[in-house]
Amino acid sequence: MAESSLKERTARGLFWGGLSGGVQQLLALVIGICLARRLAPGDYGIVAMLTVFSLIAWNLQESGFISAIGIKKNVTHADYNAVFWFSTGMGVLLYVVLFFAAPAIAAFNRTPELTVLARVTFIGFVISSFSIVQSAYLFRNLMVKQRMIASFVAVCAGGVVGINLVYSGYAYWGLVAQDLTFKTVVTISFWVMSPWRPRLHFDMKPVREMFSFSSKILATNILTTLNNQFLQGQMGHYFPRREVGLYSQANKWNTMGYSLITTTLSSVAQPVLAGADDGKGRQLRVFRKMLRFTAFLSFPAMFGLALIAPEFVPLALREQWTDCVPYLQVLCVAGATIPISQQFSNLLVSRGRSSKFFIGTAGMMAAQLAIILGLYLTGHGVHTLICSIAALQIAWMGVWFGMTRSEIRISTTDTLRDILPFAAAAGISVGAAWAASLAVDGMAAKLAVKAAVAVAVYCAVMKAAHAVVFKECTDFLLSKIRRGK
Repeated sequence: MAESSLKERTARGLFWGGLSGGVQQLLALVIGICLARRLAPGDYGIVAMLTVFSLIAWNLQESGFISAIGIKKNVTHADYNAVFWFSTGMGVLLYVVLFFAAPAIAAFNRTPELTVLARVTFIGFVISSFSIVQSAYLFRNLMVKQRMIASFVAVCAGGVVGINLVYSGYAYWGLVAQDLTFKTVVTISFWVMSPWRPRLHFDMKPVREMFSFSSKILATNILTTLNNQFLQGQMGHYFPRREVGLYSQANKWNTMGYSLITTTLSSVAQPVLAGADDGKGRQLRVFRKMLRFTAFLSFPAMFGLALIAPEFVPLALREQWTDCVPYLQVLCVAGATIPISQQFSNLLVSRGRSSKFFIGTAGMMAAQLAIILGLYLTGHGVHTLICSIAALQIAWMGVWFGMTRSEIRISTTDTLRDILPFAAAAGISVGAAWAASLAVDGMAAKLAVKAAVAVAVYCAVMKAAHAVVFKECTDFLLSKIRRGK
């Protein structure tokens, strides 16, 4: 009965998480195209120089408490209250520090206009600090539908504001306004959706009790942010703004692709895996099913994005962005493995192994830094650097597997059976679609043929192989349609 209930809650969570991610990515696609057609690479480049500071500030405010609350057996009002006052206080403190650091940031990037831009942009993480506990409450209680509605409204509002300002001639200020609007609206929406409210009681004992676990999540998240943003940050110092903008645009679309899968799964993975830990092999069964579902979505989505990139970029974003296509294709191949790696790390966190999570992330960052230093000293270009980092991301999936293996006794053979068939099917689909497109002229026609053939072949391969995950997904969607839900 408990397993059936967990399965039902997981299916609902995945459905709403997938719908949420799909709708948000569709909106982001439309908004991104509208903005990219009006803005120059340099406009994205100047905003990208501040991204790492905003992300690290978010990590410090959140400090791993969303994950800590998500896996805690019994959570009280005092736990939520302590985290709320910690997060808001940290948000204000960080803004004050970075407000005065803004001139130094501008000087490092040799871009004087960054001083004012930074001081306005950083208001965003003060706003976000008020949403952390509300988000943790929704996350713990698998209120994925509510999170979807909040994000949908925020994406729409931010897009409208950003597009209006950009088309009115405010250039990169439109991107800043879009971000601030999104954070404001999502914070307000989370407060409307969540019944929890803070009290004027400042007891930090619950924070101290959770910090032994959450501090490792915090350290890992900061390392992950530095790891993901290091290349972009260094390019802002060593390369022209246009190069930063091209990489930023490619990375944006790559992230948009794989985050659809990670958003869908992260909405349920940690609390569901923690709830399935009964010591009787149940967690292993749940994890392997999630792993198959992840591979089923990730490989066709990311390989498909790499396939259509040569037509999609110039058609949607105009010719000025064509130079980012090779970057995007390389990033997409590696991006297909990121959701799978995240599943391994989700399992570690759900079992309270935040130390392993930290070690795995720190190791990857050290390896990436070694690659960057080695290629820089030998005079290799940006494309070689991106290819090398992509290869590392793919290889590091094996490291995450090795760290997870001892936790639930999952075998190498079973893991390969759960992952490789979907990678092979996606590869066959992409190859067939590329071959079919050779007989077609015109970018729009090629894009349409590639997309249609890739989807058709992938579905045909799944059906011919009697893939259980494919049948379960189609059956679930058909049942939703029949019931009108």
